[in-house]
Amino acid sequence: MASQRILLPYNFTNYDQKALDFVIRTFAHIEDVEVTLFNSYTSVPEIKTNDSPIMNKLKGNLSYFSQRIREQEEGLKVAKRNLLENGFSEDQIHYVFKPRNKDIAGEIIDLALSGLYDLIVINRKPGKVTRFFTGSVLNKVASALKDTTICLVT
Repeated sequence: MASQRILLPYNFTNYDQKALDFVIRTFAHIEDVEVTLFNSYTSVPEIKTNDSPIMNKLKGNLSYFSQRIREQEEGLKVAKRNLLENGFSEDQIHYVFKPRNKDIAGEIIDLALSGLYDLIVINRKPGKVTRFFTGSVLNKVASALKDTTICLVT
């Protein structure tokens, strides 16, 4: 088991790419480190459809969402390849791609509380007044976790 285990929530934004680049610059030369890329998606509901025009349109929308989920998983694999191409070995990199049962912060907190991670590398999107009222992922994660290092990449 690696002495440094890093959780990197990844949602395919430019800010997430900055966090990935930070992990590469900071940890690629260290052999005793493991990185877990994490993404949580909203699952597509199972709906029985008959042959009405409205239900066919719904089926098309559900198919689109299923395709987007497959694209997200492929995007996570691309991020993993980026780590591999920049100095990490295959056994140092893992990814968790799972259906979301809670909000993003709740999913990150649950994963962090599993005890498998020493460090969470998270990013923060600047601006947006709405986060003042709804609470940012960073604020929720930081207030819920104890004895876990959180690295903020801006």
